[in-house]
Amino acid sequence: MDTREFLQHGAEQLNQSFSNNQLDQLLDYVALIQTWNKAYNLVGTSDTKSLIQKHILDSLAIVPYVTKSPVLDVGSGAGLPGIPLAIMLPDISFTLLDSNGKKARFMRQVVIQLKLENVEILQTRIEQFEAEILPKTVLSRAFAPLEKALELLASVCEHRGLIQIMLGTYPKQLPSNKDVSHIDVLPIVVPGLDSNRHLLIAQRD
Repeated sequence: MDTREFLQHGAEQLNQSFSNNQLDQLLDYVALIQTWNKAYNLVGTSDTKSLIQKHILDSLAIVPYVTKSPVLDVGSGAGLPGIPLAIMLPDISFTLLDSNGKKARFMRQVVIQLKLENVEILQTRIEQFEAEILPKTVLSRAFAPLEKALELLASVCEHRGLIQIMLGTYPKQLPSNKDVSHIDVLPIVVPGLDSNRHLLIAQRD
């Protein structure tokens, strides 16, 4: 099975379909990560199938839950999960935030080369984030202890918006925060991955 078929098969297992252009964009994104990873240390592995499973399909697994625009992806790093989501959801606006200059530079290059018109890159910390229109969805792979991550993400989310945190194992204790309600933790199945994956979803009051 070649790389294209491998990605297509994974998407089918997620009950997702995409155009040839979207598939080309995802594969080009993988290739860009591999090219830049040597100098920029973007992700832990450059192996193609591992990249697709651990990063692309992992990101695509939450597509059904990303419905409110605009979206802020905090601590996006190499552009995960924001870039794959933006490719699959062209009608939703994404802002990808990371304080690391090299990673922000890489993401800007991805946006240019893939011609992603629905993505903006910001090099800053979440504590300094400001926007005229607050995001209706704030998401992140876990970038801090869960309670702290929820507090920071809630602080920049629009009222009645959604906060989504991608996790590994189910948390031993759900975080508490006075500004959020309806915290749910959903199991996420990523094709080819044996490790536990979950998505915490909370509503901003």
